[in-house]
Amino acid sequence: MKKLPLFILALVIFASGTFAQSQDTTKKVEKTLDYTIMGKSWTVTKYADGTKLIEWEEDNQLDNDPEKYIRKSTNKFYYNFLESEIGLSMYPNDKGAPQVKPWGSWYVSLHSVGTWKASKNFHLRSTLGVNWYNFKFEDRGTIAVRNPDGLDFVNFEDLPNGPEGVPTKSKISASYATLTLVPTFRTNDGNFRIGAGGYAGFRLGGRGKYVYDDLDGDKQKVFTKSNMYVENFRYGLRGEIGVGDVTFFFNYDLNDLFQPGLGPELQAISFGLRVD
Repeated sequence: MKKLPLFILALVIFASGTFAQSQDTTKKVEKTLDYTIMGKSWTVTKYADGTKLIEWEEDNQLDNDPEKYIRKSTNKFYYNFLESEIGLSMYPNDKGAPQVKPWGSWYVSLHSVGTWKASKNFHLRSTLGVNWYNFKFEDRGTIAVRNPDGLDFVNFEDLPNGPEGVPTKSKISASYATLTLVPTFRTNDGNFRIGAGGYAGFRLGGRGKYVYDDLDGDKQKVFTKSNMYVENFRYGLRGEIGVGDVTFFFNYDLNDLFQPGLGPELQAISFGLRVD
């Protein structure tokens, strides 16, 4: 038996929803977990359609019977504290910004998930967390320079008071706190899912980075530890297709990546997968 703290017990009770008198034996059981909380036994049964059944023991105080009896609760809301996604970040190559190299332009997301199961075939999936955009330039000698009047892309050799050596990597990145809402339709067994929705985010940070080998052959890293004129807010459209335990996602920003007049006018995209 696993030991859980008291506050998790409170969360379980809060999420329980309405009470049922008997377990639905027609559903396919996906997972069963047993817990011991404050000396009482709890069982959480997760079904293939995404619903859960929570059973626990209580003392029967109504007739002073010391024996236990079982109460059962089913709920339509499922919560996952931590989930991750990984993919690539891109933008159009003909909009005035350096061409992006796919390998190394990572998109990473860490978030909590809440799913409301309105029916067997319709779920509303929502996430709240942090994601990171990384844009690695194809030309490792191109450097993003933040000037008072905007963002410039210059050659490594042309950097004012720049170092001497051989450039090896150049990128810009930004992080956002993001909320997503994705209505999702799924088959009865959940092996195929498709959803479309949107997201909105607030920028947490941003920076530029380039790496070079100096004249002694040592690797040097230089950071611009300030926002690279990336927009403070972002919003866009999101699509998801799930097959089995793997879900593919696609994000398209509706607003520009950079602030007006301070960088190229272009929208970012990101795509990748997660394992459910």
